[in-house]
Amino acid sequence: MAKVQRKRKGSRRPLEVPEAELPQKVNYMILALGVIVVIIGFLVMSAGDAVSSLSVTTSPIILFIGFCVIIPIGVIYRKAKNTGAGDTTA
Repeated sequence: MAKVQRKRKGSRRPLEVPEAELPQKVNYMILALGVIVVIIGFLVMSAGDAVSSLSVTTSPIILFIGFCVIIPIGVIYRKAKNTGAGDTTA
């Protein structure tokens, strides 16, 4: 018969995630900017008539920029790593 191996309790260490992989304050600021742009886009859409150029053309452009440009940048953005090489060009 095979022996049953028991797992040791307390041998787990907490998972350490490098700080660069966690969302930073800059990411939250970019996301907040994207949400504000989306809200402005919906307000512009509701301000005009159903066939006005404001709600048919301008508002979808603003919403596209908010949803497809600014918010993904806020999710993907990472600060550049500091190599500490001291690259100075004269």
